[in-house]
Amino acid sequence: MVETLQSIGLALVLALVCAIGAWLLKNKKQQILATVTSLVQEAENTIQGSGMGDEKKAKVVAQLEAMGIKVNAWLSTQIDNIVAYLNTKSAWFTSNAAAEAKAAVDSTAETITNLKTT
Repeated sequence: MVETLQSIGLALVLALVCAIGAWLLKNKKQQILATVTSLVQEAENTIQGSGMGDEKKAKVVAQLEAMGIKVNAWLSTQIDNIVAYLNTKSAWFTSNAAAEAKAAVDSTAETITNLKTT
């Protein structure tokens, strides 16, 4: 009976350790993906021009490795997936924000010009 309780206790402790390990791994992956997303957007803003994807990815990979993050096949695929997602959603926030800000400034300037002429 005592051995059975010890076995059950040991199984519960091992299950708890595995659950904590999985939770920590999941959080670390989420942090890395958030960092990758930020670096991808930064590379998009600093390296302008179409057809520059390889150079942009090389910059992201270099920055990750400088942070001590090894870029393996999984992470390389995730970088490509993040780029593809941002491309489909037109989510390059700073370039979109800059375009929207310019449109707003132009609209405001036009309104002011129209007020001055009337």
